[in-house]
Amino acid sequence: MSYSEKLLDAIERQDFSQEKSLLQKALDKDEPEILASLAENLVGLGFTDLAKEIYRSLIARFPKEDLFKIYLAEILLNDGQDDDGLTLLYNVSPDSSAYLDSLLVQADYYQTNGLLETAYQKLLEAEKIAPDEDVVKFGLAELDYLSGHYEQALSRYQDLLKRHKTFSEVNLNDRLFQTLAKLGRYEEAGEVIAKNGNDILDIDSKYQAALVMLTLHKDDQAIKYLNEVIDQSPDYVNAYRLLTTAYEHKNDNEQELRSAQLGIAYNELDPVLYKKGAQAAVRLNDLDTAKNLLQKGIKKLPENFDLRLQLSNLYVRENDNEANIALLAKVDDEDLEPQVHWNLALSYQNLDQSAKAKSEFLLAYPEFKNNSAFLKQMLLFFNTEPNSQDIVKELLEAYLKLEPEDTEMQEMYDELLS
Repeated sequence: MSYSEKLLDAIERQDFSQEKSLLQKALDKDEPEILASLAENLVGLGFTDLAKEIYRSLIARFPKEDLFKIYLAEILLNDGQDDDGLTLLYNVSPDSSAYLDSLLVQADYYQTNGLLETAYQKLLEAEKIAPDEDVVKFGLAELDYLSGHYEQALSRYQDLLKRHKTFSEVNLNDRLFQTLAKLGRYEEAGEVIAKNGNDILDIDSKYQAALVMLTLHKDDQAIKYLNEVIDQSPDYVNAYRLLTTAYEHKNDNEQELRSAQLGIAYNELDPVLYKKGAQAAVRLNDLDTAKNLLQKGIKKLPENFDLRLQLSNLYVRENDNEANIALLAKVDDEDLEPQVHWNLALSYQNLDQSAKAKSEFLLAYPEFKNNSAFLKQMLLFFNTEPNSQDIVKELLEAYLKLEPEDTEMQEMYDELLS
């Protein structure tokens, strides 16, 4: 048994008392091929410090064997010793048989550190050396995708799929449909998913597949993928938002509400889940649940005006006027939207606070002067106010242009003119 084998055996037995002495004996006695294999095994086991010693010894003995430099550089880069690792890589000459490997390691390093353009240039140089090398084509395809060069990425993925279904543990069909989706070619993306859907294992790919299916209005398939995402990872919060949308498309209010409530349990700061959940509850005529959702949403997201307005609409619907006024009193005047003025006008009117109702109706009027429902409510209010004949007449004329078949309002107008 070689000293290299004895060292690996000791590590397997978790006997680390002799590792230094066995390593030194291996360096002194074992053949270079055995040492190279030992270093590779040590890296796989996580003993990179021991592997570095071996590679340094091999580099000293075989200074022209550049692969040892590359292997050592990879370890140094992974250990955060960037300058030393890059120095080794850049010292590999372009005429070396290991130069391609050096370029690939450099490209991986620069991509990992977000320097995509530099990584891309390294791979283009590698492509000139080995134009048929699939690892280079895959690296370029990935960088094209990450950089938004989807046409180029598509071409490269399609070429790779002629020979591989997966590459570096990446499902190439997943990449293909996602690239097609990025290009807006959703029908083609959907066809790829339909043919290879059972092979989609990656959770993010399932989420992306659901997005494509939603775009194609294939809601059942979208729901299938989203449920698989949630089964794999219940805290994948974005999935719940899509799931509520899919059930909304199917008019399945119960499932839409349930999905929103489940999503809120994992993410209490998603306003869309509160909004969609409340809307589904209203459609189910479960107004208490709708109010509870919106009240919770406003508590968690006090600056979200849409949720506040949605709750205000509910209060108006139920004639809960004091609650509506209290809710909207917390909104700064400069943030008040026309719908708020309309809602406040109705609440003040119901509470017989005519002066305030009048003011709110007038503030809402510019926005809703072509809205027949608003005009009718406003003219009926002003019809009860003293000295308001002129404004009632103006409002009736505007209303009847929109609703000429409303005989009741036509009669009111005729009486006003007589």
